[in-house]
Amino acid sequence: MNALKESPGRQLAYVGITAISFLALNAINEWMFLRLEHSPGINWVFLPAGIRLLATLLFGFAGFVGLLLASFYLNFHHFAFPDDVRAISGALAGAGGPYLAYLFAKHWYNLGPRLKNLTAPRLLITGILCGLMSPAFHHAFMWVQTGLVDWFALAVMIAGDIVGIMFALYLAKGVIKLTDPREVEDYHG
Repeated sequence: MNALKESPGRQLAYVGITAISFLALNAINEWMFLRLEHSPGINWVFLPAGIRLLATLLFGFAGFVGLLLASFYLNFHHFAFPDDVRAISGALAGAGGPYLAYLFAKHWYNLGPRLKNLTAPRLLITGILCGLMSPAFHHAFMWVQTGLVDWFALAVMIAGDIVGIMFALYLAKGVIKLTDPREVEDYHG
């Protein structure tokens, strides 16, 4: 409901921030961790997974839309998928898994602005949930399309997503805490 109260311009900015952040972190991830790639699109460390959950936690549905647009761009213009169905299903899984994890966290933890109720243990649980959901959706789509599941690739994707999520979310939570004037006042009070 809060998303409806925000201006369309702000929502569009959230979409843009999400898409640009995801694309930039994907480029950085390829530059830094290409040697850890199991197969195209499956890496032992996938930093953009952190942006997936962070964008949905901070921006809600606008984050989902930004992820979907960035994923469509990457899947059709960067990665070499054998067919359009795989590219579309990958984009939906990449954006849908984190958004669903966000919806669960929002419901279970009554998330407030600036991730207020997202404590370290809750952040860990939410990150692991997202790290499981997106790869599971990717591989479920592949199973529906091909009838096969590469269990090792699924495990690598889960590990890579969880590592990327934990890195990005703990970094973001630290930055938010450091930049929150209320936190500074508490320490100097």
